[in-house]
Amino acid sequence: MMFSFHMFSLSAQTPRKDSGAEGLAKIIPLKIGDTIPEELWNMPLEIIKPTAQNATGTLADYRNQKLLILDFWNTWCKSCIKLFPKVDSLNAEFNGRLSIVPVSNDPSKKVIPWMNDKEIVLKSTNVLGDNDTTGIGAYFPRKILPHVVIIADNKVKAITFPEYINRKNLNDMLNGRDVLIKMKYDDLNFNPRYPLFVNDLNGPENNFKSRSIFSGLLDGIPSMYLLSHDSLRNRIILKMINNVFMNTWVAVYPEAAMYANNQIIYPSDQQKLMDSVLTYELIFPADAEDRLRAKVKSDLESYFGWTADTAIRDIPTLVFVKTTNASKNAIQDLSFNHPVVLNKQRMSLRGLIYSINMDRERGIYAMPAKTNILFDEKKEWQFKSLKEMNRWLKRYGITATIEMNRVKQLIIRKL
Repeated sequence: MMFSFHMFSLSAQTPRKDSGAEGLAKIIPLKIGDTIPEELWNMPLEIIKPTAQNATGTLADYRNQKLLILDFWNTWCKSCIKLFPKVDSLNAEFNGRLSIVPVSNDPSKKVIPWMNDKEIVLKSTNVLGDNDTTGIGAYFPRKILPHVVIIADNKVKAITFPEYINRKNLNDMLNGRDVLIKMKYDDLNFNPRYPLFVNDLNGPENNFKSRSIFSGLLDGIPSMYLLSHDSLRNRIILKMINNVFMNTWVAVYPEAAMYANNQIIYPSDQQKLMDSVLTYELIFPADAEDRLRAKVKSDLESYFGWTADTAIRDIPTLVFVKTTNASKNAIQDLSFNHPVVLNKQRMSLRGLIYSINMDRERGIYAMPAKTNILFDEKKEWQFKSLKEMNRWLKRYGITATIEMNRVKQLIIRKL
């Protein structure tokens, strides 16, 4: 749902804490237009600082800002982590007018080693530690990350996605101009144990032995792969919710879950199909579990007209060895279709190999490293060719060579 953000006051009731059956305070989640309660402004929060002793602060520390943006994240959320440079940049640009504050419900004892390992330093703001039961997260419950909350005029103005936090939108918000923002919806009542698309969970619709259903994106539900057993009805329930088509083949070939992006082969003009989001549910008799993968493959083939198979092929691969062990005859030059980027979050040999293998458009596969080396660098490097990368690797006693190796691949093709 799209709505227009503006800086005028909205009429809403101030949320209160209700007392439960045992007399304990129950936090009522906040909605668009709700006033921020004083207990939330003044709630003690852990300030997570990797380079200093942890301290305590409150959201009231940011109350003088015209905009306060809470950016909920976790260490496992890759798309959240990619936002950190953007957070620093926008906070610096709009200093004194707004604050974008990362909020994590991971404990500091997990966040601090993780930030140190990834060499992540936020110069513009602190990371706030949270508790989803009694902290900020209880006021803003969610199922899916990233999760962004915009606060202005002491009210919740928007609950949205990170892509709407950009320079133009922030300028417009600060200057009182309307901004069209998509509202983020999370289905907090979703229970993955139940079959999908069933109106009456106890009625005859739920007593079938076998069925398979395809649908598109299910809004408000996180992407998941779930295989469960319904012992009461002696059946298996397989769910692939909000997965891209390319990844659905993991249900047929589980080992493909560990493949690098450039181990999955498909026609270059089919990227739109590979990235299309679908939901698939299969309910199957438990005594036929040995035929489950064949059933999934048959369903995918029937619905899409595409199939997939694994194959072992001899392909050119990048192999990283110590300079003293490198074969001069094996070293060749290679231009990368996309530059290989080594940034401060991947300052190791394995991180470099991971970066190469995650982009299939580079046209080359890198073998996993037997040993790891940390690169002592403080800036980002980009390499447009193998020769250029080798000149840099030389200082670490490593050489990358191109050799033919047998690599297992998943081949997706039209029937």
